[in-house]
Amino acid sequence: MSKTTSFFTDYLPQKLSAHPDLAGKVDQIFQFEISDVGSWHVDLTVGAGSVSPGQHDNPDCTITCSEATFEQILEEPGSAMVLMTKGELTVSNLTAALSLKKIF
Repeated sequence: MSKTTSFFTDYLPQKLSAHPDLAGKVDQIFQFEISDVGSWHVDLTVGAGSVSPGQHDNPDCTITCSEATFEQILEEPGSAMVLMTKGELTVSNLTAALSLKKIF
């Protein structure tokens, strides 16, 4: 299993379960489109939050990148801004995306 898949299937659900207050601090729905791996949506608007495969009908922010780019962000979250300027990461709502640092 790739680091990306493991992030969405293991790490993030466990973190949200262990820290149910995190979702309320973010209060956004994120759609992640990771090329060659898949898509997930992270709903941080209700309860402790949830992570589900597939598309969400109305996300607040959509994040699109390659698997290599996403894994670079996992290893070095501060690299996201540089990757955006290089065109390797697309974010539809930068303000919402900045709140993701609370869950990484």
